[in-house]
Amino acid sequence: PTERAILAYVSEREGEPCTKAQIAEALGRNRKTIDLLIARLRTDGLIVSEPTWADNGGQLANVYRLGRERSS
Repeated sequence: PTERAILAYVSEREGEPCTKAQIAEALGRNRKTIDLLIARLRTDGLIVSEPTWADNGGQLANVYRLGRERSS
C-alpha cells in the first residue's frame, strides 16, 4: 500500500522537486520507510530520480518521475 501511495504521490507531482522527508510527511510514514521503498521502486524501474543542483553546486531535492516499467 505504501509503494502505491508513493507512486500516486510522484504521479501527481511528476517533475516537481521534493525530498523523501516531504513524501514521508505527506503519506504519514517515517522517512526511513520511504527511503527503503523508493530504493526498491528505483531498482524495479518504477521510479526514476533526477538530482537537481543549486547555482553554487550544492544538491537540492530530487525530481521523481514514474519509470517505464510502471504497472497499471
